[in-house]
Amino acid sequence: MKVEYINPFIESTLKSLEMMAQISATRDDLSLKQDLITTYDISSIVSLTGEVEGSIIVSMPTALACKVATNLLMEECTELDQNVQDAIGEMGNIIVGDARRALVALGKNVTISLPNIVLGQGHVISRKGIPCIAIPFNTEFGPFEVNVGLKET
Repeated sequence: MKVEYINPFIESTLKSLEMMAQISATRDDLSLKQDLITTYDISSIVSLTGEVEGSIIVSMPTALACKVATNLLMEECTELDQNVQDAIGEMGNIIVGDARRALVALGKNVTISLPNIVLGQGHVISRKGIPCIAIPFNTEFGPFEVNVGLKET
């Protein structure tokens, strides 16, 4: 996977989380994931199709998801209810939509899907042979991870 496909998702994650949820994050070291078993409680999955295809997974623990939702919605959220699920789906959509612009600037024709939300620690995401780069982040409210699995078509 080309680095110019990874960097837009790193930059978009940091920028979007700060702008939309007023939460600062720092990135840790990237790693290659063979089996995509999430370690967090909620994931937003957005697919990409076109000249670059695959999916982006934004996965986080309940406490961070609730904080993101609280800041986005400007109302207290304390459990993974529909409001939190919608907010995390929207964060995934914002992150991938912003990163998509960078891919289009590279000359790639790419469209994105609506986000899908998956709940439950340890959920498994099938990648159909597409390599996945795990990008861990830390915030003052806990860690989270963005998984980028893309290939050129």
